[in-house]
Amino acid sequence: MTGINNIKLKSLEQTKNFYKWELKKKNLTEKQRDKFLLALESIEKIIKKKELSGEERRHKKFMAYDHKAILREGKKGY
Repeated sequence: MTGINNIKLKSLEQTKNFYKWELKKKNLTEKQRDKFLLALESIEKIIKKKELSGEERRHKKFMAYDHKAILREGKKGY
């Protein structure tokens, strides 16, 4: 399960699109189609979990926390 955490959301989307493309082929056997559908379902679950955890926006912008400003505002002239 730890390997799942290292997979990027963009690569999961590309894999999902590949499986959808493969499912459109006419010459797949029923067993192959079932395997692709099962893999597609699990990929969609992983994508949903990653989106809920906020991976897309996690590293978007770094905002430094200014500790000194909080201390200055907290004193209020005492």
